[in-house]
Amino acid sequence: MLDHRLLQERAVARGGPLPEAPKERASLLDVEGRDAHNAGPVAHRRLVWGGRDLANVVSSSLDEASVRTALRVAAAFAAVALAAIAAGATPRSVSASTARACGVELWSLKTLSDPQRKLVNLHPRNTTVPAIDALPMPHPTPATRSTNFERQVWRVSAQVVQFKLEGDSDIHLILFGQGKYMIAEMPLASCLPKTTRDRKAIVAARARFVSRCGQPSPTWQSLGAVGYISGVGFWDFPHGQSGAGQNYAELHPVTAIRIVSGCG
Repeated sequence: MLDHRLLQERAVARGGPLPEAPKERASLLDVEGRDAHNAGPVAHRRLVWGGRDLANVVSSSLDEASVRTALRVAAAFAAVALAAIAAGATPRSVSASTARACGVELWSLKTLSDPQRKLVNLHPRNTTVPAIDALPMPHPTPATRSTNFERQVWRVSAQVVQFKLEGDSDIHLILFGQGKYMIAEMPLASCLPKTTRDRKAIVAARARFVSRCGQPSPTWQSLGAVGYISGVGFWDFPHGQSGAGQNYAELHPVTAIRIVSGCG
């Protein structure tokens, strides 16, 4: 093939027109390198410019750019994830260990914070577990402090057979005395409303029990301690609770406890 410059010199010598410079053109080559302008579907062709496969040129550039972009995106996501973990891990762990639920059902009666709380005689009256268990169960379960039993603090001598931490944060005590069972409960201080009457006594009773007999857990712990337990009369309704008397009468909240024996 003659050099283009030599052809131009010969054309000038003859006085003819100058030949045009050859233009590089893109050609479609099939996978075997043949001219393939009409050789089949585009999917089986590749574009070549100046002897270079443009698909490879673009692909190599795109791969490098994609890698750089992917690395930047991955780094950004990693930074966001680490920030989220750092910001969220501590509050969740603190929340799980410190946050506790309080009760709802008949809660004002259970915490001596109801509108009729001042009707309660806070001076303990001695009785027994069997005597309380013999009281007639009201129907329906009172939603207000409407019975004499609910308007008095009662004191019994009993054995604390078992105890556990309830879902409403109360400490649930199972009392046994002279062949009968009943329940007594001690609310958590932070669950007592501002209107709770005799708050200091209620808080002190729970603190005294924990310091003497140990922290409660969500599973039942056997105890066998013997002592005197005082609390406000409360009528509960049957909901599968353990240790209830036949009439579901309770001492709730407990206002005083004195362990005679059985705890450390």
